[in-house]
Amino acid sequence: MKTTLKKGLYLLGFSALVSLMASCLGNGYTNDDTYPMTDAELLSLSLISDSVPLLDSVVFTIDQRNGMIFNYDSMPYQTVIIDSVNIAYISGAGTDNVQNITNGDSIWVKNGDSISISAPQTLKVYALDGKTTKTYTLQLNIHQVDPDSMQYAQVASELLFLQAEDTKTVAFNNQFLTYSRIDNQIQLYSSSDAVNWTLQSFSGLPANAVIQGIYSNGDHLFAYTDDGELYIDSIGNQWKLANKPSSIKVKSILGYLSASPNNPEGLSLIVKVDTINTFALVDKNFTQWNYNTTAIPSDFPLSGFSNYSYQQMYLSRINVFGGVSANGLAQNATWATSDGRYWAKLSNDNNALPLLEGANVFYYGKGFWLINGKSENDYNKDVYYSPDGGITWQLQPEKCRLPEDYLGRFGASLVMSQDNKQFYIFGGKQTDILPEVWRGFLNKMQFDH
Repeated sequence: MKTTLKKGLYLLGFSALVSLMASCLGNGYTNDDTYPMTDAELLSLSLISDSVPLLDSVVFTIDQRNGMIFNYDSMPYQTVIIDSVNIAYISGAGTDNVQNITNGDSIWVKNGDSISISAPQTLKVYALDGKTTKTYTLQLNIHQVDPDSMQYAQVASELLFLQAEDTKTVAFNNQFLTYSRIDNQIQLYSSSDAVNWTLQSFSGLPANAVIQGIYSNGDHLFAYTDDGELYIDSIGNQWKLANKPSSIKVKSILGYLSASPNNPEGLSLIVKVDTINTFALVDKNFTQWNYNTTAIPSDFPLSGFSNYSYQQMYLSRINVFGGVSANGLAQNATWATSDGRYWAKLSNDNNALPLLEGANVFYYGKGFWLINGKSENDYNKDVYYSPDGGITWQLQPEKCRLPEDYLGRFGASLVMSQDNKQFYIFGGKQTDILPEVWRGFLNKMQFDH
């Protein structure tokens, strides 16, 4: 008896819960699956055509508030819609209750009927009462530009602080910071948009700092001097001398390793100890200087290289590309480290890259890109791409090539935008110094996702 009563109470409670849920969801359906008389909303829509590949996989979003039907993810570039396509839909009143009223016409559209979709279509949906209607604009979005092509534009020119032999631009505290040596004095300019610049005061950085060697890891700025001292700045304009044994002279900054479970955190350097140049890693507090006792490889770059620090799985890594070795020869290899002291040469003898000094490498999308650089007496205007961390490189097609009015250059600074969708090229040198700023982006990086 008690069991029967409990079952009855349970079923009564469950029935009430189902009714409450239906009321809260507001779908208007009754228990006998009939449609409300005034429901004129489209619930789903799809298009099919044997002559348009992938059309049947397009997912349409129905914006009930604004009466818009569109595919959020546009179809591939150069998709052609020549013939009419078949439509399938479900509305709040079932099916076969839609008119196409584009251009003032009133044509009933049933499931499976064909419609033209080369231009937006206006659909009018009728409810079961025959009076209530709702109008939608149906639009099939197709990419109008090649998503895999590059766009470039000059955004600033004749910037006097870039009219200098020794300049370096970095990103720090959501700003572009440019250090320049002008009339034997270092000047600092800042900008939030790479177009409008402001002269800034700073302190602590000595006049013999190697401007091209200034490095930012996002949280700190690092610089070294021509006599081997190391300076650090955590604010952006207040430099301090780092603690360092006097027997160690800094020759190059290679990059910063972030903390990870499988490698130490710190700044990777080339230092001179006694008479040899060797690799070193200094911890974030600059209390432990760990260096090797063997010299760096003869083909490892000392200057003119491009470097990039990043996380890969459970490792922090630094890659170094190209540059000029101690014997003055340009290089085209990629080197990598995960501990700052032991470096591996990734590229083989069949490397597609030319021998380059002062090129720019950046991680963009799903791989490394390389632009700019000086090769013997020529200036690189090709664009190269590596999908595997710099092991192999391939020449990018013409649609990624730098524009005709872009002068080839070396020694420029390349900095990513805060959202990593665009990159900026600051200055550089050819026959003359180039006091300008260019912006570039891959079209698909601008698409909203």
